[in-house]
Amino acid sequence: MNSKGISNWRDFEEFARKIMSQYFGRQLRERNPSGFPKKFDMVSANEEIVGDAKFLTWVHREKLPPAKFMEIAGHVWLLEKVNAKRRFLVFGNQKHVPEWWLEKYGNLVHNVEFYFIDNEGNVERLK
Repeated sequence: MNSKGISNWRDFEEFARKIMSQYFGRQLRERNPSGFPKKFDMVSANEEIVGDAKFLTWVHREKLPPAKFMEIAGHVWLLEKVNAKRRFLVFGNQKHVPEWWLEKYGNLVHNVEFYFIDNEGNVERLK
């Protein structure tokens, strides 16, 4: 499966789980880490790797997307609270949304990695 046919967050979540499992060399599956109230899209069996997938679009493709930015901030906050060695968000669809968020708020993030998966399944770490 490649993301050329992906048009919604559910399809992207499955695609991202497959790609990020390959990237980290560990099988990732959707579940709650032990004792944590939120179910994440991608958790390794030993819970050392925890991540979520986001398939976001910005408003009218030109305006700052405040609701999307708050969604990203909320996921970063939750990931920072989970006990894992690696925490990450992986984005699909529009790379500009996480790049813009990182430009504005990236200096506040200390232990959550950001990735983007393109239409061919290539993974890029965003800084």
